[in-house]
Amino acid sequence: MTEQISFYDTLVDELETMRSQLTPDEGGSFFNRPMSEQELIEWLSFQAYYEKRAAQFIGRWLADTPERDAFVLLAQQVEDEGLHYEYCMRALERRGVTSIDNWKPEPEWEEWIDAWYPSGDDTIERVASHNLAGELGACNAFVEIKTRVPNDVIKTLDRIIPDEHFHMRIAKTLIDKYAVEEDQRGRVRQRVTRTFELEQAGRVAYNRRMVRLGLANESDPTPPMPG
Repeated sequence: MTEQISFYDTLVDELETMRSQLTPDEGGSFFNRPMSEQELIEWLSFQAYYEKRAAQFIGRWLADTPERDAFVLLAQQVEDEGLHYEYCMRALERRGVTSIDNWKPEPEWEEWIDAWYPSGDDTIERVASHNLAGELGACNAFVEIKTRVPNDVIKTLDRIIPDEHFHMRIAKTLIDKYAVEEDQRGRVRQRVTRTFELEQAGRVAYNRRMVRLGLANESDPTPPMPG
């Protein structure tokens, strides 16, 4: 008897199909060149900002998470995200950067990370956006970048990636358990699709920023996505 694919797995397949259909312009890679030390500092600053924001908005979710299992899992995730922020800051400190307080994110990143992720109305919408679409995109990005960064940053990524897989398993557990009605599944799918769109806009904004800072050229080739 064929095992029935879960709703979560269906969403993952849909995301990977959308990713495979992107043109280079639509899905601008964060990593379309070997990274200079200056660009590496920019990327680590972005990642530290992302991880800190995740700890903050997931922490705020806890006051409005009625499902007991979700509350426990998300509380564990807050600690993970805080540690990821610390790991990225340590990598920055090795490069002489002790604070990102004066580092300003791009508008697309603020829309994606500061506005969209915190905006989910309930647990399934929130984990669909961040833990499913967001963490899957992050894992893909980490695989892509590992060939372009020094060993100490590879070690940092190797500490973070297993946690990201755990966060995706949180999404699988909660979506398959609580997104059972058609309207719930419709809302979840909508959140996943919009998150994917914002992620791609964020990647394009990253390359635009690198050109503006003189760290890249518009003509730099974009390598294929892994897989």
